[in-house]
Amino acid sequence: MSWLLLLAAALLLSALVMPAAAGGGSQRVSADRERGFVGRESTVRLRAEFFLPAPAYWRLEWRGEHNLGLSPAVKSGFGWGGVVVEMSATAVLRRRGVHALPRARLFVRDALGLRSSEVRLTAKGGAITVYPRIWRQLPPDLALTLLAEGPQARQLGLEDASRYRGTREYHPGDSLKRIHWKATAHHDRLMVREFSWVRATGVWIYIDSGGASQVYLDHVAELSASLALRLAEQGLAVGLSWAGGSRSPARGDDAMRALLAELARLDAVAKPGKVPLPPAGVNLLVLTQEAPLDVIEGALAARARAARVHLLLFPEGFFLRPGETGRPVWGKTKGMERLQQKRSLLAAAGVYVHVFRGNEGVLFRR
Repeated sequence: MSWLLLLAAALLLSALVMPAAAGGGSQRVSADRERGFVGRESTVRLRAEFFLPAPAYWRLEWRGEHNLGLSPAVKSGFGWGGVVVEMSATAVLRRRGVHALPRARLFVRDALGLRSSEVRLTAKGGAITVYPRIWRQLPPDLALTLLAEGPQARQLGLEDASRYRGTREYHPGDSLKRIHWKATAHHDRLMVREFSWVRATGVWIYIDSGGASQVYLDHVAELSASLALRLAEQGLAVGLSWAGGSRSPARGDDAMRALLAELARLDAVAKPGKVPLPPAGVNLLVLTQEAPLDVIEGALAARARAARVHLLLFPEGFFLRPGETGRPVWGKTKGMERLQQKRSLLAAAGVYVHVFRGNEGVLFRR
């Protein structure tokens, strides 16, 4: 009987002192991939270590993170002394941004169930940088339009009607207006005119984020990332500018990763930033929702150095993603009215305007 009393006394003592004596522990949360595109997966791991001076029940609650596609998880047990708990889960990256990895909370209850408390765990946690979604289905004309203006190219670009290169045999789909009748008669088969291709030396994307909605920022981030990768694959230097800073046009994997990281962090600001003056010979791409006067004037000023300037307006704050269907949108926003007032000036200066409405996909027209 004495040993039962001794055990009861020990358990009662542990109930009184254990929660206070369990002074803390540590936790570390890590991911096997610290960066990735929307839709990709990453394994997230939690390791918690703590000390229980007396037998006790513990409960580890790992909160979820919606942007990373992580659901809440719970693990519990009974222990004494040093305890190590490991958990893992698969994250499905849902939203662009830099998202902190979720941490866990530890709750301890004595063996008799008389007292319970939360034990502080010092945390070492990281974050996952989620790049915008990439759309590979963007029409080829979109990238080709951005390559226009510049030195002659051997493979990819836009045809320059002022640079006649010669004739070639007719291919299905060639315009009948291109048929060269003299060459056709000479070779006794259909021949068409062929012109040289030209392309820019680089592309600089400017995003107007002044007072922008989150939907607009997500859409232009996706479009910018898709274009950047597409153009980089063609060997062009690609740069990015926004209200908070800029990255000059550059080539290579490191430059592309840095550009995508900036697009992941893209956020709205109170006022539009200054449209950059690009290096000579590059094409400047200006994306805006409201087309404020500062942005229009900046595009005009940049035309003095850029080979070509494209001003893209998203009056409703979005474009149709591949596979989406929209609806007709009527009326004009203030941004559209401003561009209409400046139409003749923009056209004379060589600033090309493209408007994307609610029922239109990404389609460029020269």
